[in-house]
Amino acid sequence: MIIRSKILFAVLVAGVLSLAGAAQAQPSFDCSKASTRVENLICDKPQLAELDSELAEAYRTALRDAPWASANRRIRAEQKEWIARRNRCENVRCLRKRYIRRIGALHNEVPDSGSDNAAVESNPGTMMAICRDRAAHVFHVRGPNVDTKYEGQRTDGTHAVNGTTYLRGAEETFQCSFDAAGRSIVRFVVN
Repeated sequence: MIIRSKILFAVLVAGVLSLAGAAQAQPSFDCSKASTRVENLICDKPQLAELDSELAEAYRTALRDAPWASANRRIRAEQKEWIARRNRCENVRCLRKRYIRRIGALHNEVPDSGSDNAAVESNPGTMMAICRDRAAHVFHVRGPNVDTKYEGQRTDGTHAVNGTTYLRGAEETFQCSFDAAGRSIVRFVVN
């Protein structure tokens, strides 16, 4: 009787484990076509597969909800560069960090849809993206060579976004001042 119980328990555990494996997170790509070391690592690690799937959804959402065409082009270019950096990772920890940062960056591209229009327009992520696009145009660089940071709303109601552009070994700092609604840049200053 004890042996039968142990066998029944082992069969039950094996069934549960195989069902859990079947419900395991899948990456955004077909693992049977994985061709790189990183792709194989993503397919082998459920946590990475789940992050890859989450990133793919955030990327689609950012492209769909980008408020202007230049942002859409920038997001695509940044994604290609991100994939190249991701593919240089040597371990799970590196990949996990890269995914989490990129997912956060993509989420910042999309205004909060649960807010009223005024709050959506003054979304810090949107203002940072607009400022990044302006700096890329002014300095004739690609979006990934520009970092921006939302500094907050000033006492006069305008919003400040500071940034740095990386130009062939040199850095240029700049600031975008947005109107009170956060819709448009009222002043762009190179420091």
